[in-house]
Amino acid sequence: MRRHVMTRLLALLVATATPVFADGGTILLHQETRPFVITVFASPTPPRVGAMDMSVLVQSSETLDPVLDAGVRIALTTGDSHLEVPATHNQAQNKLLYAVSVPLNAPGQWHYSLSITRAGESTPITASGDITVASEQPKLLSYWTWLTLPFLSLMVLSLHQWLRFGRRASPAAKPRPGD
Repeated sequence: MRRHVMTRLLALLVATATPVFADGGTILLHQETRPFVITVFASPTPPRVGAMDMSVLVQSSETLDPVLDAGVRIALTTGDSHLEVPATHNQAQNKLLYAVSVPLNAPGQWHYSLSITRAGESTPITASGDITVASEQPKLLSYWTWLTLPFLSLMVLSLHQWLRFGRRASPAAKPRPGD
């Protein structure tokens, strides 16, 4: 019985777990533009107003080895807003990626373009795409997993106490002599 309850509890925890993304996030673009294969990632998923992390993986199109000596610039535009920032290895957790955190100030359709220049070359390679940015998530909704943690802990403690002490039935009434 106890194993069955623990299996159900484990299944519940796995089912309610928040998905964990790799260092880059959601893939926005994967394109071969000789001499590179370019992959662009964005996090959070879906992209929202506020800070958005953009990561770029630049690979050699011949060997698919990461290119670590390139200069990467990302430009984002929507309506009257224009933002251009360099992406570097320093801002990335995974040092194979070029990354930058960009502040998006409006929801809607944004256009991004990349300019990649390899060390020693003057002609940049470009790639571009569009991204839909959702409105800012309400603060309470963004912390719902942390707010439910105390209640989940109390449920686990209650289940433990019920399994440990609740199943102990009071000793059956012994028949009295003469009954």
